[in-house]
Amino acid sequence: MLKNIRIAAKKISNIPKDKLFERVKLGIRKRLSGYPYSIILQTVSACDLKCKHCFINDYNIHIHDGIIKIMQMDEFLACVERLRPMIKHASYFQLSTFEAILNKDLFRMMDVILKMNPRIQFPLLSNAMQLSSEKIALLENYPLSIVNISLDGCTKTTVEKFKTEVVFEKVIDAIRRLKRSRLKEKVAVTFVAHKNNIAELPDYVDFVNTLGVKDIYVSNLLTFTREMEGQELYTKQGNKISQNYFDEAVKRAKRNGQAIGMPRLSPVKMGCQACESFFIDINGNVAPCDFLAVTTPFTLWGETVTHAPVLFGNVLKDDPIAIYRKTAFKKFREAHRIGKELPDECTHCIDAYGLMCSNRVNH
Repeated sequence: MLKNIRIAAKKISNIPKDKLFERVKLGIRKRLSGYPYSIILQTVSACDLKCKHCFINDYNIHIHDGIIKIMQMDEFLACVERLRPMIKHASYFQLSTFEAILNKDLFRMMDVILKMNPRIQFPLLSNAMQLSSEKIALLENYPLSIVNISLDGCTKTTVEKFKTEVVFEKVIDAIRRLKRSRLKEKVAVTFVAHKNNIAELPDYVDFVNTLGVKDIYVSNLLTFTREMEGQELYTKQGNKISQNYFDEAVKRAKRNGQAIGMPRLSPVKMGCQACESFFIDINGNVAPCDFLAVTTPFTLWGETVTHAPVLFGNVLKDDPIAIYRKTAFKKFREAHRIGKELPDECTHCIDAYGLMCSNRVNH
């Protein structure tokens, strides 16, 4: 009982005040029902960009079991039919952690899910390259919980230098179109902080405010390979210069009436929340997250480690509810909830130490 109270207190402390009631309600419902509140199905394991910092671009280089693929409609139907009982209890269904809009059947897929659960919502993450006026007009007809646009600076030079093949003007135009649409209250941005863009962060807060964006998420750079080392901001002792930029960004966000979530700059072993979602990869395999669905290398403090994928079953062969309730999966989730003894596969991932996106400090 005491352990459960500690876990609950830790989770509540990390929830933004404006989302507290909703998240606590979801947590209680999940606890009582034994079902996950969020499902992620990798309907796309591909991207239209070739960013060096993204692990999908190591598929077939360092990550030899990664598959670049877009799921076909018949494959999708086979998966979600198996997931039907779980979908009925879920609050969110995410159609890929990559660029979901690349799948031409995205809207048909959401229609299928809504027939199973009319109350469900769809989080959408995007680099905005595919967000045309026509696509936005279609998206307006669906219950999106968030449209989170990746934007890692407020100048063309900074953004295009970091993200290979991105076009700064297209991202900004897409944000403006979204803010004129019925989705305007759902728009957020994510800023991946690194040594070449951190000085822009305070001005970035003001810049996106001029676009009408009131929700900002900041993440640190996750270094998968040695090639990316040296670009990260976090250290074991912290980073005073970067912390000053962080503090100024928070100050400006408060002045502008914006909400901003910040990662830490020194590690605190606290576990990761990614495994709370029920993640299914492009082949139907269930893993704690997209990173652990394949042999992703993690580089941290000068050491690179690679583990075999962590798979708990396959929804096309096994009962999805039985997979979620499997003892090994429950122990994995609990290890992250407590945050003391992390699974070996997670000890070199920055998200387990409050350095990326799971446990941001919300302002």
